[in-house]
Amino acid sequence: MTPPDPDRVFADHWIIDTNLRPLCESVAEFLEYGFDDSDWQAIETALPTTDVERNGWYDYPLSGRVPLTLLVAADPGSSVVFVRFRGEVDDHLKAQIEAALYIFAIWEVS
Repeated sequence: MTPPDPDRVFADHWIIDTNLRPLCESVAEFLEYGFDDSDWQAIETALPTTDVERNGWYDYPLSGRVPLTLLVAADPGSSVVFVRFRGEVDDHLKAQIEAALYIFAIWEVS
């Protein structure tokens, strides 16, 4: 687990934990990255070893047209997961990601 680089971290937010995969798939679509089951398996397997209160984050690269790193941390005892992104993005991509984070924090996707 790598601590986030505060100079390049944006969209520090929490979402409903069951929405993590839909968020990953949405952001991957924005980046034109082919997110698949092996990507999800890596994130899902690492998530239980993370803890936002202990600053224990898991980072996962999303190497699309704009390279980003997804950082996730569980919040033990709750039904949310904390999400950050590291990378340099334009205003349009940043707005797309922030909109997705807002949606996945409010509505549970089934």
